[in-house]
Formats: sequence, structure tokens, C-alpha cells
Amino acid sequence: MIPLNPAKRNSSKLALTTPTKRPKDVETVTKYLGDMHALEAHILQAIDKQERLLATDHPDAAATIRAIRDTLRAHLAALQERLQDLGGSPTHPVKQAVAVVAGVAAGLYDKVRTEEASKDLRDDYTALSHAVIAYTMLHTTALALGDEETARLCARHLADNARFVKGIQEAMPDLVIAEYRQDGGFALDEGASGATRRVIAAIWMQPATTTGGAGPGAGLARKIVSGLLSRA
Repeated sequence: MIPLNPAKRNSSKLALTTPTKRPKDVETVTKYLGDMHALEAHILQAIDKQERLLATDHPDAAATIRAIRDTLRAHLAALQERLQDLGGSPTHPVKQAVAVVAGVAAGLYDKVRTEEASKDLRDDYTALSHAVIAYTMLHTTALALGDEETARLCARHLADNARFVKGIQEAMPDLVIAEYRQDGGFALDEGASGATRRVIAAIWMQPATTTGGAGPGAGLARKIVSGLLSRA
């Protein structure tokens, strides 16, 4: 993975891409930017510890975690800069939100382990998936409230985290087999990892069924969306 290295933005350009808004709009975007900063800061704390513990016994997993770590550090710097542009900060006004979003990464940090790199990456997958959907929500919020600069930031960060989630899922079958091989005592079918990757690829090629398409969850999804729209 290539770490994100966001270029410094021109301050005069920022002024043009951040039009005057209602205080409530700015407050809303600032609050959720703070939530994202808190969430990714807690994920980074856990991942940083993982990288140190896995460096010797699991160099490939450690390299993946290192790339995630470096990208999250860049995310935090960009989020902090955007918060400051909007008059907020990583600690204000999100003190209550920190306690909520920290729960996503708290278990991740407490359960860092050296003997099973696959479980570390599984937990990273969960935390990063939470960040992906949170960025999806913030991107929508920013666009709806006319904050295109924040929306572009969310799109970049969402793409980074989505690539990491996809990469972890693709690497997981080989890592699981490698750990069983390392433990010894198992009659392994070495083709299992390839078979699992093919299943994953086939599943993700299926069309989404949030608002249409076939599948057992499609009808329920349509009803939920229709219900939400009818109350809007």
C-alpha cells in the first residue's frame, strides 16, 4: 500500500472552497470531523503497537500494518488542518464523541497479540471498516451542507481505508494457512487459500442490493430506504 501524503493546500484557495455557511452547518461538519479524528487516532494507537510486536515473527503482516499506520498519521494531520480551517480542533467540540467512537478501537488495543497475526489483521479490518462507513456518512453530510472541501478530504481518506480493508481480506487466506503450517500437526489442503480468494472475488462482484437488485436482503433494504425517505 502507498501511504497517503496529502499536499499542503493554498490558504487562499481554501477561502474560496469554504463559503460562508450557517453556524449550525459548520458546527455539524466540525463535530463529525472531530469524531473521525478521534476514531482514527484510537485505531492508530492500536496499530502502532501491533507493528512493533509483529515486526520479528510476521514481517509481511508488519509491513501491511506499517503502511496503514503511516496513512492514518497523514489522515490525522489532514483532519486536524481541516478542523482548524473551520474553527474547531481535535479536542473541541467532540469531548463526548471521543468516548463513543473510542469503543471501536478499545478492544483492538487491548487484544493486540503476537502469536496470531491473522487475528490482529482481522481486528484491523473491523476497525477500518467502521472508519470507511463513518467517512461515507461524513462525505454525504459535507456534500449536503455545501462543504466540498471536507467532502473531497473524506473521499480521499475513504479510498485509502477501503483499499486497506480489501487488501487485508485478500491477504487473509494465505496468512491463515501460513499460521497453521507454522503451528504444525495439521493435514492442510494448500489450495484452500486460493479457493477462498475466488469465493471472495465472486461475492464482491455481485451488485449491491441497497436500493435494488436481487438477493435475500434486497426487499428488506428497499423497504428500509423507502421508509426513511417517506419520513424525510
